Amino acid sequence: MFVEMSVCDSPNKCAKMDKKSVTPFTKSEKFLSSKNEKQHVSYCGERFIPKRFERENIDFNLKYVGRREERDILETGITLTSSYWRQSSFISIINSAFHIQEHRLLQFSNLQGSRSQLSGMVSIDADWPCLPRSRPTAFQNATHDMPGICSPIDYNMMDWASNDLVAISSGQDVMIWRNLDESTMIFSVESPTSLKYSPDGKYLAIGCMDGTYPVLDLWAVTPTMEFIVSYRKYFLKSMGFIRCIEWSHDGNELLCGTHCGIIVVLTRPKMTSLQIREHRHKISMIRFSPNMRYFASGDTDGTIFIFDARLKNRLLKLGCRSKAVVFDWHPWTGVDLAVVERCPASIFIFNIPRRKFVATYKRKDDRINIKTVTFSKITGELLVNIIRGDEMECLVCEILVLASLNRVVDLLAHQDRGTLFLMWSPDGTNIATGGLDDTFSLWNFFPTHKREAVLKRQAQEAKEKCSSLCLFRGIR
Repeated sequence: MFVEMSVCDSPNKCAKMDKKSVTPFTKSEKFLSSKNEKQHVSYCGERFIPKRFERENIDFNLKYVGRREERDILETGITLTSSYWRQSSFISIINSAFHIQEHRLLQFSNLQGSRSQLSGMVSIDADWPCLPRSRPTAFQNATHDMPGICSPIDYNMMDWASNDLVAISSGQDVMIWRNLDESTMIFSVESPTSLKYSPDGKYLAIGCMDGTYPVLDLWAVTPTMEFIVSYRKYFLKSMGFIRCIEWSHDGNELLCGTHCGIIVVLTRPKMTSLQIREHRHKISMIRFSPNMRYFASGDTDGTIFIFDARLKNRLLKLGCRSKAVVFDWHPWTGVDLAVVERCPASIFIFNIPRRKFVATYKRKDDRINIKTVTFSKITGELLVNIIRGDEMECLVCEILVLASLNRVVDLLAHQDRGTLFLMWSPDGTNIATGGLDDTFSLWNFFPTHKREAVLKRQAQEAKEKCSSLCLFRGIR
């Protein structure tokens, strides 16, 4: 049986970058001299050889094997754009590939490893399973003007369907885009409070109001892109309104988080209801795990509950220091939950079966706030949207792509308008972001042809694993 745990009691992990990820330049007092001091050099034939390259000083070569102070992962945005190769483990990857020992230059070992062994060496210190990119690959595709998109951002009021329909509401009407730029439809809905597409894109669930009663409308999407209200359910007036909606991955269940803290579970097709009364505050978000074993819910008081997805009973309670908390499930394991406290910025990786935090990052100041966090379902990389102030005290919004809590592999940023995460495309290859100047942008996060190769390899690995398991059972 799970027990209650607090995020505050979790063990600390070094919140700075890995030594292998820092830039190889530093100052050493051994080589600092006054302006009047003469430099002693040596000559070999007609070749000029500076003193720092003499054999006895090779271990202290400033250019190649120096060290500088480690950097915080959430403060590497500017450095990453100006000098990516020094900040993203390029030197350590080369050393691993060619078996160069860390503190010696061009000294090789006798080990001969295969490609799979080498790739394992690169991610041996990862905090979660992922396929990190070797260089920055995300780029901006298009930008559209959309007034009010970021004032403020409510992730429960926007969604991207599998049939390329994007629904966004600012609290008055519901706007639906078809293929993002082909056509725009605006529907008049009384006080919409949340919306969510079904996994197959055939239904759009909308939480709204009918007078003083909260209502859940289920819109059916026809092949001609018409919307028909196929079902309407009234909730008790005491529930306030529907703050968030979440579909199960098979589309058979619909979870509604209410203003009073009650979670209403609706089962299709008869739409029978079940109420879960664990929260004492407003529900802010609900997420199913990828393997459908669990679902997690969070409220505005910073409390997260983990439930059994089948039995609907509570397994675990997590209490956070901050009332502003967000989370996301790892797309492959289905048992690792990334929990984020927005201010002071903190990131926790919680493993459900082990009932412990396997990796943590904490800040002690409030200079950096975390807007949201999300996993890439293709690569397993963790995207962290941060808001910080620059030297001129202007807001800087950017998205860091993390391969672990000490390694940044990519950066999504715009110098003028900033980058605020909005939502993923259904296939996980594109990201929709908002700007501080009321713009809506699309980013190519992962190429489509590479996605197909990754999915094919994952399917092959799953098939081989299943074959090995069947062989093992046959032997037994």
